[in-house]
Amino acid sequence: MRYRVIYDETTNEMKELGWWGQLNIDGTRKATAGPLRYCLQDNVFYLPKDQSVLEARHRLCWGAFREEEVEDFPWLLEFDRPVPVDPLSLDLPFSSIGFGTRYSRRHRETPEGRRAVQSFVAQSLLDELDANPEALIAVRKTEFEELVAELFARRGFEVDLFRTSQDDGIDLLAIRNEDTPQPLILAVQTKHPDPTTTKGKRRALPVSTVREIYGVAKAWDLNGAIAVTSSTYSRAAKKFAELKPEEMQVVDGKAVLEWVQQYKWNKDE
Repeated sequence: MRYRVIYDETTNEMKELGWWGQLNIDGTRKATAGPLRYCLQDNVFYLPKDQSVLEARHRLCWGAFREEEVEDFPWLLEFDRPVPVDPLSLDLPFSSIGFGTRYSRRHRETPEGRRAVQSFVAQSLLDELDANPEALIAVRKTEFEELVAELFARRGFEVDLFRTSQDDGIDLLAIRNEDTPQPLILAVQTKHPDPTTTKGKRRALPVSTVREIYGVAKAWDLNGAIAVTSSTYSRAAKKFAELKPEEMQVVDGKAVLEWVQQYKWNKDE
């Protein structure tokens, strides 16, 4: 038998599971961008029976374990009382104990739902770009988007990569939760313009591109927006970003290649 619970990290208590259900893509995005994102496992969302912890905005996550685990850790099913051991620190061989705060740093949205993945691109692509930066012009558009997603993950963000053509102007969400009372959630849009010359030169992105992602982030009530391109930005685009440095960033192709060099290897995974 397998049990499901909610762990309240704010009070260090186990909470009885009250509701669970599978979300559609839009619902998954909203849950991912909210304070209860650790209650989300792929497309399944879990909520506690005690609604008061939701109103108090406690930090919650799902927990799962088998009946055999309860024999060794009976407090897993002792609700509404402080637990003697930090359940998130449990790392036992052959244990089935799992909690939502341990989910993958990378998620990809698919027609079947949201799925955890080990990597967005092959390591060989980063190796090639590190050795031959000029190869960036030959990267496909979807491959560039995936490359940016992987670089954000390696920079310490949790990443939710959206489906092409169903992204509402957002290619991915970059989420950072360390040392912040609420998660920092950024909308990221990638642009890989077609070459305008035989030498592979690409046009500078106009201010309209920067305004678009900034407006979408505002509409989603996110913390900010980042535009990333393999090319450059027009003077007007840079000026617009400079007006809102806390909410809008622009990253050009040179900076992307610097990220490739700096984050070629996963240092913490």
